[in-house]
Amino acid sequence: MYERLLNKNEMPTIEEFLAYIGKGKELFDSIDAFLIYEINSVKMIKFDAHSRCWKMSYHIKRKYICDIITEKDAFTIVTRLSGESIRNVYDGLLPYAKECIDNSPYRHKGWIEYRVLSALHLEDIKMMLQIRANDNR
Repeated sequence: MYERLLNKNEMPTIEEFLAYIGKGKELFDSIDAFLIYEINSVKMIKFDAHSRCWKMSYHIKRKYICDIITEKDAFTIVTRLSGESIRNVYDGLLPYAKECIDNSPYRHKGWIEYRVLSALHLEDIKMMLQIRANDNR
């Protein structure tokens, strides 16, 4: 398991959230700007009871788009796509994205956990998030 912000009793500030991401901050800034300015989502810091850590949650109105879970010097994006959406996009993804989809613990329910470690990982996750934003579910 990766080192995450775990203290449920102390909600981190945005600055603490970003400081914790550390080396991954530039990648986070890129995906955050994409989610806010291109997908028009809003974000808020929440505690994730399932992962037992702090996350940034993104929504368009009441529609869930994704969560970004903070990790020491990195972050993981959690989103959900329909089986049909996954099938439509799968063949065009890089091997890393396919591996993330194939190995996500709840993939049978459409949940995808995508750990962003380099700029190469951004295009595939942006495409998946755009599909999520446009999905009518």
